[in-house]
Amino acid sequence: MAFKLEYLGHTLEAGADLSSLQYSAVSLDDGARSINGAEAGGILQNKPKNNEFAEIGIVGIMKFRAGGSITKDDWLTVDSNSSMIKAGSGYHLVGKALMTVTSGSVGTGKFNFINPPYAFSSSFVL
Repeated sequence: MAFKLEYLGHTLEAGADLSSLQYSAVSLDDGARSINGAEAGGILQNKPKNNEFAEIGIVGIMKFRAGGSITKDDWLTVDSNSSMIKAGSGYHLVGKALMTVTSGSVGTGKFNFINPPYAFSSSFVL
């Protein structure tokens, strides 16, 4: 299934070499990779090196790098490798998968990094 990728984004200076992290989560405070859903500020859309401008998608439909097997309609959060994984209780929910993807693959999802909700239980409903 094809999706039109439309997102609200902005640029900031990369605080590290992010050239191998396209479609991974990044932090807005230091322009480097993100290690969880609470600090994630968006998804890296380009491949900047240190001190180059990073294009970061904050809200909308974007591609993402999967850190595990993800099924369509799974809630997503960020793992310690800056990839998206299936969220459960105790995670910040940054998005929802629009397709099923395998670990290491690139998928498409809808995201909102502005104020991600926290899942207090495994039966959360938003």
